[in-house]
Amino acid sequence: MNNPSGQRSIAAPSHVVERGHALWLFGPPAAGKTTVATALKKALEARDVPVVLFDGDITREIVAQGLGRSIEERKLITHRYSALTSYLTESRIIVILAAINHTNEQRAYARAHHPDGQFGLVWVKTDIDVCMARDPKGLYSRAKKVLAAGNAPEVVGMDIPFEDPTDAEVTVATLDMSPEQAAEKIIAYLIECGSIRTVGD
Repeated sequence: MNNPSGQRSIAAPSHVVERGHALWLFGPPAAGKTTVATALKKALEARDVPVVLFDGDITREIVAQGLGRSIEERKLITHRYSALTSYLTESRIIVILAAINHTNEQRAYARAHHPDGQFGLVWVKTDIDVCMARDPKGLYSRAKKVLAAGNAPEVVGMDIPFEDPTDAEVTVATLDMSPEQAAEKIIAYLIECGSIRTVGD
């Protein structure tokens, strides 16, 4: 593909995967999980790192058919996500899951069901009022109407609280950094924990 600026592009250094690693990007709806996860996948691919991305909005239709959005059903979905991402880490790839995972209980379950040193929580930190203002899918606006009618919309950030994490390996604040900067911070974590390394090191 031609470079219209005439400048020579600088390729990212190649990396190798020392061991598979599951990265769980979590946060309330509209926090920016998918945006950061997509940037991370692109940055890893540029480094020749094998990576798989599961976006919760899409993957939920596969692993959670027939399930609703109650707290108990959300727990069951977390269990299924854990089984999926844990299994794939055995193939020495980086697995990215972008999903809400709103409780410390859910996240603790996921950590306990992955091999030691092959799991990391990434908190996509965005204030709930910012998420509501973004509302790209109209989720919050619909939930407000349901609440106004006296019903429970079962939406995290509305009638279901989002619990701030106590043990996230990485925190990316979407108002303070670009998706690309967030991706680089997560990759630095993968290097630091020994899951990937630069070729030649």
